[in-house]
Amino acid sequence: MPIVQFTRFKTDKSEEMVQIIRQAKKIFEKHGAEFLRLSRFHTGPWAGELLVTTRYSSWEVYGKVQEAVSKDPEFAQVQADGMKIAELQGRNIAVSIDL
Repeated sequence: MPIVQFTRFKTDKSEEMVQIIRQAKKIFEKHGAEFLRLSRFHTGPWAGELLVTTRYSSWEVYGKVQEAVSKDPEFAQVQADGMKIAELQGRNIAVSIDL
């Protein structure tokens, strides 16, 4: 049962944020995330915001990745760089339902 985390950011420096998220992608995937993807909302109340989506194969893998990135000094720097130019707007976790 895959776990997907969605994180929204608001920034007026989108191109700089894209570069920062590229670095985060390498880190998350190195620690076991299935993928990290970046999207931009083009319509609705979140238009212009960035959406980072990460996917994990299970809760166990999700927990292991979260613990690993919390201890990764490279990620700490990436996160600090991102927070200088962007504001976290929200974070949600969705659990897949087998059909």
